[in-house]
Amino acid sequence: MRETNVAFDQATRNRLQKFVSDARQLLSKEFTQQLQNTYGLDPVTGSMAVLDDLTDLSPSEHQTAKLLRDTFDHYLAASEKADPYTDKTIVLAALDRIVREQAFTVLNRLVALRMAEARQFLRVSISQGYQSEGFQLYQRIAGSALGGTGEAYKIYLFSIFDELSLDLAVLFDRYSSHGRLFPCETILLNLLDLINHAELEMLWAEDETIGWIYQYF
Repeated sequence: MRETNVAFDQATRNRLQKFVSDARQLLSKEFTQQLQNTYGLDPVTGSMAVLDDLTDLSPSEHQTAKLLRDTFDHYLAASEKADPYTDKTIVLAALDRIVREQAFTVLNRLVALRMAEARQFLRVSISQGYQSEGFQLYQRIAGSALGGTGEAYKIYLFSIFDELSLDLAVLFDRYSSHGRLFPCETILLNLLDLINHAELEMLWAEDETIGWIYQYF
């Protein structure tokens, strides 16, 4: 068993807890807005647009919108209420759960990549953002075919997710119901700043870190 180099004392746990809280808040706000503005689901009011009325969606977005509604229906079906769709508390709880699960999945995917870097299982892809060695190589090969830097970086991360999903589908399957959303470029960069804060750097090589993140989320 690998020897632990960092003692998870109270100060260390407090710093990690702050990171998780900040990341959760950042992603929850982002995915709430995505549900509202793109997918016709409002976790604040509980309103839901008819899927056929969302005519501006791309085929991929339309598929995601349908899957989100299927997930919502699945959660409400577990209710003991005769007609849970009329109970605003239940509706809001289901939508909040969707936001929370999407945020949790994205955070865990990126943290897992950062921890893989620390163990040298993965070429640097997270810790230096757009300047990461892995992305720089990927971008040189792809050229301008993938669009701007932000879009290319997202596609690069997706390619890593897809490769890792062959063995770790529970976490990295981008087509699963709990992992369909992804933050916009600005929010992604803010999230990377949180992950790559100097005070957290020593924690990514520690096996305990992922467990504490799970607990604090």
